[in-house]
Amino acid sequence: MQFNAVVANNHHAVRLYESLGFEVVGTVPEAFHHPVDGYVGLHVMYRPL
Repeated sequence: MQFNAVVANNHHAVRLYESLGFEVVGTVPEAFHHPVDGYVGLHVMYRPL
């Protein structure tokens, strides 16, 4: 299995990982400090190998 963390408001990266077979298994709220958007969630994404 493979886990990855992706900033929730990075929609392009989320779509890319989903296209590679990853799915969001949870979101850690306010885990990343974005320089413009402030604190945003961090998606934990999973893909079985």
